[in-house]
Amino acid sequence: MDVLTKVPVREQDAAARAKNFEEVCLGYNKEEAMEEAQRCINCKNAQCIKGCPVAIDIPAFIEQVKLGNIEQAYKIISESSALPAVCGRVCPQETQCEGKCIRGIKGDAISIGKLERFVADWAREQGIKPEASTEKNGKKVLEATGKPLISMQAGECDLIMMMLQSAGSSLFNEDGTANIVNNETLKIVMETYKGLKDAGVLTEVNSWDEYVGDFVSGNVAGTINGCWIMASIQTAEDQKGNWAITNMPSLVGASGATNYSNNGGNHEVR
Repeated sequence: MDVLTKVPVREQDAAARAKNFEEVCLGYNKEEAMEEAQRCINCKNAQCIKGCPVAIDIPAFIEQVKLGNIEQAYKIISESSALPAVCGRVCPQETQCEGKCIRGIKGDAISIGKLERFVADWAREQGIKPEASTEKNGKKVLEATGKPLISMQAGECDLIMMMLQSAGSSLFNEDGTANIVNNETLKIVMETYKGLKDAGVLTEVNSWDEYVGDFVSGNVAGTINGCWIMASIQTAEDQKGNWAITNMPSLVGASGATNYSNNGGNHEVR
């Protein structure tokens, strides 16, 4: 095995792909993924983590792939990312995690994105679902970047509404009456919000201008309400290439929790 050269990824034949709309890249199978994982030298001061917008413990998950423990690899990724199958396909790894890979100094960088994709696809095929924790993920981002995960305008309820809606709940009943008393999901939301704030993962600012300023100046690692404020990011030239999009983490402990909301919907994370 040539450790300086990455394992090539299989692709559709050109004649076949000209006649369908399937993915051109077929990804790794388990044997190929394990072979590619063998190339990782498991750096103690892993620069690839610093290059990852959500600070996935890349050496740890690759080590599990190397050992054939794909479910454990998925659990490690899921501690930081809700959309590994998407990120493994569309994130610009060449300028993020793989761009920081030490192995890439002499030879090819580890195919981190292809390994992430393989792990996510394998988990989906096996019916394995992620167990995410916003506070835990936020602490990892804080440790890796020295920045809070997100900020919010004090007194605004956007994040609270998004967390409620992601679990199929609301502050109002269908007839328009208040849905606050005995709203168990709201209780979980408020406890989660407090936990994020107490942990330093969430900071509150006093105005919309401060809120926008936080994420376009790099004071925080990410932002909520991604589909509302994308224009603010796109108009800031120095932000080009600094962002990736992922779903919001599911609300731990809430029945029916999902990674989606119709009140803004996405996290946009550095």
